[in-house]
Amino acid sequence: MEHSYEETLTRLAAILAKHFADTRIVGTDIRDSLMQALASYVCYPHSLRAVERIPEEQRIAMVRNLLAPYEQRPWAQTNWILVRLWRGCGFGYRYTRLPHLLKTKLEDANLPSLQKPCPSTLLQQHMADLLQQGPDVAPSFLNSVLNQLNWAFSEFIGMIQEIQQAAERLERNFVDSRQLKVCATCFDLSVSLLRVLEMTITLVPEIFLDWTRPTSEMLLRRLAQLLNQVLNRVTAERNLFDRVVTLRLPGLESVDHYPILVAVTGILVQLLVRGPASERERATSVLLADPCFQLRSICYLLGQPEPPAPGTALPAPDRKRFSLQSYADYISADELAQVEQMLAHLTSASAQAAAASLPTSEEDLCPICYAHPISAVFQPCGHKSCKACINQHLMNNKDCFFCKATIVSVEDWANTSTTSSAA
Repeated sequence: MEHSYEETLTRLAAILAKHFADTRIVGTDIRDSLMQALASYVCYPHSLRAVERIPEEQRIAMVRNLLAPYEQRPWAQTNWILVRLWRGCGFGYRYTRLPHLLKTKLEDANLPSLQKPCPSTLLQQHMADLLQQGPDVAPSFLNSVLNQLNWAFSEFIGMIQEIQQAAERLERNFVDSRQLKVCATCFDLSVSLLRVLEMTITLVPEIFLDWTRPTSEMLLRRLAQLLNQVLNRVTAERNLFDRVVTLRLPGLESVDHYPILVAVTGILVQLLVRGPASERERATSVLLADPCFQLRSICYLLGQPEPPAPGTALPAPDRKRFSLQSYADYISADELAQVEQMLAHLTSASAQAAAASLPTSEEDLCPICYAHPISAVFQPCGHKSCKACINQHLMNNKDCFFCKATIVSVEDWANTSTTSSAA
């Protein structure tokens, strides 16, 4: 009987893996049902093992479909599936109940717990292998994830602005429950997209950090920009996020500092602490070069209002402030040590960058963003900008910003200047 049960699970897994993204199935309800069934399958140990037992060729085809660019299809369920393959491996991502709820609503300790994490290292490996195949697979997938993260978090911020305005009105109008649900969904999507990015960076860090790849620097700069935006919005003193969290509105129970900040921290620790020294320095330089970077946001993770003085120990966190140290049941001592190492590293690197930076004349600044020095020259027209601006522009447009000539190549401005001087 046991053998028959396992065999039936495996056969059903094969059907779901083969047909959840089958373009021949045009019925929306049927496609949604297949996707939801696969999402449920990877959530439980017995059925996940059944997915792992189907033939390797079918498993790889399934993961390949999961990595298709998100813009080309309904993507939210796909992202949940990828997250479930990772949950249990990420930074502070082993909980069976939302940690912040247990701190604020003790009665939730008696509620049924979430399904225990059951990650799949086998399917993770398929994902890593596929992302390294060909020059376009990883960039197309990751750009779509970054695009959706930008959209989901922007929508979330817009919605909490409306919710805060409604809460401040004298008549205290109740916020529509559907709006609260959509707001919570956008927040949960933002967290899950961050977790997929954490998984990708952990499994295949070279996609972002090996700059011999033509798209790596652009992907890393886009990632740093979004991480800084999220951190700044969530960690600012007495900000909109804080005010809405404090309201504790029904329907927004999942919206809190912990889920989103531990996801961001997992990405930063992987970039700045765990990799080889050369890759850590590369990631550090990109993060600090982003105009939105604030060291205060990193200090916030450990309950510190300001960066500690170089060479001094971290003071005890203020109990009234958020701190990862308050979640020792969910974040290991090793993980906390890595965050402290990251803060010390960024504090030192920020001080060195400030000491080394020289005033830049307006003529040397990128004429697009006025935030970074000119670092790239376009061929054949010879116009210039920083690498971040031109890399972002070339994702959707091959024409020069200024003269509309077709850009054939982009060269390093420092090398071009050196060559011209030598001539």
